[in-house]
Amino acid sequence: MALSVGAQDVGNRSTAQGPSKQPEKKATEPAPDKLLFQLPQQIRTTLNAELPDDNADPAAIIQACELRIDAALTVQKAIEHYGNETLFRYAGPAVRLAHRSKSWQRKVDPATGKPFRGFNPWCRRVGISKSQSYRMVNEEPVADALRSLNPGQLTTKQVDVLAPVLRQHDAARCRRVWEVATKMGATDHKTLLKARESLELAITEDKEDSDHQPGISPVPVVRFQAGRYDRESVRSAVRSDPDLARLLARDILDELKRLEGSESTEG
Repeated sequence: MALSVGAQDVGNRSTAQGPSKQPEKKATEPAPDKLLFQLPQQIRTTLNAELPDDNADPAAIIQACELRIDAALTVQKAIEHYGNETLFRYAGPAVRLAHRSKSWQRKVDPATGKPFRGFNPWCRRVGISKSQSYRMVNEEPVADALRSLNPGQLTTKQVDVLAPVLRQHDAARCRRVWEVATKMGATDHKTLLKARESLELAITEDKEDSDHQPGISPVPVVRFQAGRYDRESVRSAVRSDPDLARLLARDILDELKRLEGSESTEG
């Protein structure tokens, strides 16, 4: 008999608890909830039950062994999930602050004796993997896009589903995925994925280069489409990398000046 541990058993806050109370200017940085790790009674009973003697019926022995192993594996998976979400929730604000402020550039890489060559190498040095840093940094623009829907504390898997929608489409479609999932009855990552698929949103898996910065798409930064402009997506992009936004703005203004100059010459 398979045993399972749900999100409620490892301390994840369910969106059914209602909107979180978050300050207007820091909607993406809620105070972390106190996490509780509790095993279901069925699993505790199975783990504490005595195993049969060597001379017991082989069928009873193997059944008891499989139940104990299944319960132990379930606990292992629950602990791993609990650990990942705890790291995401508590270390995330610090990783995002270091990324936004670029303060990591003030640190020297002990391996080279020079400043870190990128954000990801610094993350690895402090114990955060590349995939973890991507999730933590990407949570901020996703939470920003969903602010009007009061999503509460996002999980790693929710961010995994929604971040590509925001990055490759826009904030409106990101909100639409959440709304469709809500109508389906839940906003867990599986339902969000079903909602994303039901909207037939084309998603291209990003190829994460070793020096690619999280929160920034490796595909062209700007994609002009006739009749479409999402101001909130632009705001999210600017907040994620102000320096890149300034460079882009200067290039656009320079190109417009050249275009206006060529048009006046032709006229």
